[in-house]
Amino acid sequence: MCEDKKILLTKSVKMWIILKIMIHLFLLLANSSFASIQKDSEKIDDWNIQSCCSIARNIRCRFMCKLFNQTLNINESCRRSDEPEFFSCIVSRQNAKNCCALISNVTCKTICKEIFNEPGNISFAKYYNNKAKCFNHVPKCLKSILGIGKIEDPSQYTHCCEKAKNLECLETCRRILRTASSEKEILDALELKCNPVKPHSPMWSCFLNLVPTKLNHIPLDAGKLSCCAKASTTTCENLCRKTYYAEWQISWQQFENDCLSSRKETEMRICLQDSDSSCKFGCNGLSFCSAFNKKFLNSFRSCSITADEAASREFDYWSGGGILYGLGVSLRAASSCPIKILRILACILHLQPCNSQTHETRICYNDCMEIVSTCVDWSSVTKNNSSKSLCSKFSSSSTSPCISIKSFLKDSYASKAEVLSGENVGSSCNNNPCQNDQICLSFSNTLSDYRCQPACKLGIMSKQLVAIGSWIQIPRLEKQGCYQICQCTLNGFERCKILNCFSFKSCWVQDRFISHNTEFYLECNKCRCFMGEITCFRKNCIENRTPTLPCDCPAHYVPVCSRLGVTYASSCLAKCAGFTGDDIEFGSCLSKDPCTPSPCNEFEKCIAKFRVCLSTIYRPCHQYECVPLNCSSTKESWEPVCDKNNHEHDSLCSLIKAEKKLGYRGPCMKECNIHEPVCSTNGESYPNECAALADRTIVDYFGPCVAVGLTNDIAKLRCISTVTCPELDIPYCTGVTPPGACCPVCGGASRLYYSRKQLDRILYMMDDDQDKDAITLKTMLINLERRVQVTQCSLRGMLTPEGDIFVALLPIDKKPSIFQLRSCVLEMEKLTIMITKKNPAIMMEVPLSALTGAEVVHTQVSSTAPSIKLLNGMLSSFCFTLLNCIILNC
Repeated sequence: MCEDKKILLTKSVKMWIILKIMIHLFLLLANSSFASIQKDSEKIDDWNIQSCCSIARNIRCRFMCKLFNQTLNINESCRRSDEPEFFSCIVSRQNAKNCCALISNVTCKTICKEIFNEPGNISFAKYYNNKAKCFNHVPKCLKSILGIGKIEDPSQYTHCCEKAKNLECLETCRRILRTASSEKEILDALELKCNPVKPHSPMWSCFLNLVPTKLNHIPLDAGKLSCCAKASTTTCENLCRKTYYAEWQISWQQFENDCLSSRKETEMRICLQDSDSSCKFGCNGLSFCSAFNKKFLNSFRSCSITADEAASREFDYWSGGGILYGLGVSLRAASSCPIKILRILACILHLQPCNSQTHETRICYNDCMEIVSTCVDWSSVTKNNSSKSLCSKFSSSSTSPCISIKSFLKDSYASKAEVLSGENVGSSCNNNPCQNDQICLSFSNTLSDYRCQPACKLGIMSKQLVAIGSWIQIPRLEKQGCYQICQCTLNGFERCKILNCFSFKSCWVQDRFISHNTEFYLECNKCRCFMGEITCFRKNCIENRTPTLPCDCPAHYVPVCSRLGVTYASSCLAKCAGFTGDDIEFGSCLSKDPCTPSPCNEFEKCIAKFRVCLSTIYRPCHQYECVPLNCSSTKESWEPVCDKNNHEHDSLCSLIKAEKKLGYRGPCMKECNIHEPVCSTNGESYPNECAALADRTIVDYFGPCVAVGLTNDIAKLRCISTVTCPELDIPYCTGVTPPGACCPVCGGASRLYYSRKQLDRILYMMDDDQDKDAITLKTMLINLERRVQVTQCSLRGMLTPEGDIFVALLPIDKKPSIFQLRSCVLEMEKLTIMITKKNPAIMMEVPLSALTGAEVVHTQVSSTAPSIKLLNGMLSSFCFTLLNCIILNC
C-alpha cells in the first residue's frame, strides 16, 4: 500500500515538473515574441498601442495587447465596458497618429506625439511654440491642446461692453479688456461686476462667443447638466444637455421658450435654480424689503444686501413706467397697482423665497390672478394674452406648492418675530465673504469664524463650487447614463476617469417595471429606482412596533470588526450584513492597533486612521496612513490635529516633528470631556468625548460600551438597566434614538440609502489609498455638512445595523434654546429634501452622488418617566405649535 502511494506521489511530482517546464518555455516564447513585436513596433513611425497595455486590468486583455498591435484583434479579447481607460488610451494614440501625420517636420512630429502622451505638460507646449520653431507646423487638431487661438488683442472687442446692463459692468468691461493679460482675468472680473452669467444676456452672448470655453473638458455648466435627467420630455432633455454642455448659443432660446416656462418641467426648473443658489433659512438686515426681515424659519435663495438693493432699483424702474423683466413676458405696471404690492413683487423676484417642501419659488396661481387683474397695464400686452395665459407662465399651478404673497403683506409679521431677534442662528458664510473662486467653510458655532478655501467652478457659466481635493461626477454628452469623475486641483479639474455607462430602464421587481427616480415599497421598506438600480431601506418588517435586531440577533454586546472598518455588536449582526467568518475578527475596530506591526517602510511613520469604507469591493480598507519622516508643513497642507495633551498642531507632519501622539484629527475642541471614556452609537468605545465628536459620531452614554440597543422607531427603553442615559437638556424634544443605540438625542435626523453599485464603479477607477478616501463614511459626512447653513448645528452619522446611513443634525450648545433646536430640525429636513430631489450639490460630488433616497425619522422623545410621557408630550407639542404660530403668524 505504501509502495503504491510512493509511486503515485512520484508521478505527481513528475507531472508538476513537466508543467513547470512548459510554463517556463511558454514564458520564454512569449517574452521572445514581445521583444520581437517591440522591435517591429519601434520601426513603425506613426503609432503603436503597446504603451497602453499596462493600463488594462484584465490579464488576458493585457497579454493580447502585447501580442498584437492592432485594435481589431484587441477588441476580441478586451471588453470596452470593463476597460474604459485602456480604450481611451488607444483612442488617444489613434488621434495622435491621425493628427501628427499631418506634420512634415520630423522634430515637430516627435514633439506632437509626446504632447498627446502627456497633454497636461506645459513645457511641451512652450517648446513646440518657441524653441523648436514648430509654430508654423501646428495642425488644427493640436491647437486645442496647446491653447492656441486665444484673443490676441482683447481691446478690439470693447463693442460687447456697450451691451452691458448697468454702468458698473460697462466700465469694468472696458477697463479689463484694455488691461487683462489672460482669459481667466477677463472672465473673473466680468463675472464679479456683471454676474450672473446668462447665455441670453446680450453682453455675455457677444463676449463669450469670442473666448474659447475650455476648462479641462468640463461642460459650460456641469451642475445644471445634471438637472437634464429631470426633464419630463425627451425634447427638453436633449435641449438641456446641448445648452449646458457646449451649445448654449444655438439651443438656449428654444430651451427657455419651450421648456423653462412649461409647468410640465417644474422639477427640472427647480433643479436649475438650485444649481445657482440653494434655499437657505433666515432673512434679516434688509432696508428696502423690510417686510422680509426676521423670517428666521422661512427659506430664501438670495436674501442679501445686494438682492435688497436690486429689488429697490427694480421697484423704482417699475413705478416709473419701465417694463417688468424677469417674469417670462414683457409687462408694464398699471398706475392703479398698489405700491405695497409692487414693492413685495420686486422683493420676491430678487430674494426668491422657497416653498419649504419642494423648494418651488413661483407665486401662487390665485395670488397671480388677483395681481394681474389690478396691476397690469394691458396696453403693453400683446392681444393673444390674458390673465390666465400670463399666470400660466410665471406662477405655480392651482394645486402645486407655491409662495403666497399675502403672507408678506401682513405688517404684524415682523413685529411678532422680534421675540427671536436675539437668537444667534445662521452662518458666517451666508453672505459669502470669500472670493469668486473660493469656497467658504465655517469652523465653529460663532457667526464670525470662517475660512476661505480654493475651489473649482463647475464650468465657465456655473456658480457652483467644489473644494480642492474633491471628486465630482460629470454627465457625459454621448448619452444618458454616461459619466466621468474628475478631481478638483489647483489647476482646475484633472485626473478625469471615464465610468461605465448604465441603463435607466433596468429596474424590475418580479414582473413589474419600475420607472427611473420612482419610489415604491417592498413590505415596510421604502425603495427607489435610480440609475437602473433598486435601493431600499433595510428595516426589519416583522411587526414594526416590536423592538428587535436584524435577523432576530440577540441583544448581546460581543463586538466584532468587519473588513470594511465597521464594528458590529455581535458576529450574528455582521453575518446578517453579509460578512463571512473570514471577513471579521473579534473585538471592536478601534481596539485594534493597525500600526502593529508597522505596514510602513523605515522612512515613514505609521499613524492610525480609522475609516468606514462604503464600497464592498474595498480590499483592504486600510486603517492607517504612512507619513514620511522628512515631511514638511506648509499653509497649503493645513489639516489640524489634536495631540493627547489637548495641544493643537497644524498637521500630522507638525505632530510628528514635535514627537507627540495623536489624540484625534481636527482642531482641538472646547467644552467637551477629555477625561472619561464614552460609548458611541456606532458601537465603539472612545477614550473621551472629544475623540468621539471629532470622528463625527454621536455619543450614546458615558463609559465604555456594554450594550446594543434594539432597532425601532418607537421611543422606549432599549438597553439593559446598567446603562445610564444622559438627561436631555430639553426634557421633551424633537429628536430620535439612533438604531442600535440606547439613549435618545435632540435634533433633526434622517436615514439615507445609497447605491452600492455606483460606489463600486467609482472605487474601481481609483488608483491609490488617498483617492479611495473619497468613498468613506467620513468623507460623505464632511461633504454633506458643507450643505448645512446653520453653523450652530453639527452633522454626525453612522452605519445602521441594517446597512443604511443614519445622520443627525444636533445643536452644538450644551443647553440649546428651543429655537436653535428647531433650526437644526428644519435644516435636517431641508437636507433630506435635497437628497430626495437629487439637488445638483448632492448629485455632483463623490460620494454624495451615490445617495438615492432619504427619510426623516425624528419625532418627540423623552428621557423621563413613561408614566407622565403623554401629558408632557402633549404640552411639548402645544409649546412647539404656539412657538411656530408666533413665528409664522398662523
